[in-house]
Amino acid sequence: MPKKPEKVTLHHDFVFATDAELDEKIAGFRAEHEAAHDQILAMDARRSLGAGKVRVTFRVIEKKGKKR
Repeated sequence: MPKKPEKVTLHHDFVFATDAELDEKIAGFRAEHEAAHDQILAMDARRSLGAGKVRVTFRVIEKKGKKR
């Protein structure tokens, strides 16, 4: 059986006032990372760091080649 590749993660801290604002910041961060690094970020974990702060751990997924 082939080995599964090791899970690569990326951590990022967000400061927010509302859940809607946090959702927007996460979506923006994911879009910027995808455009800059050609990788997809999938949320793996979310930890509270206190009021209005959260650390999100993303799994890094390499984009597959485009079909022609």
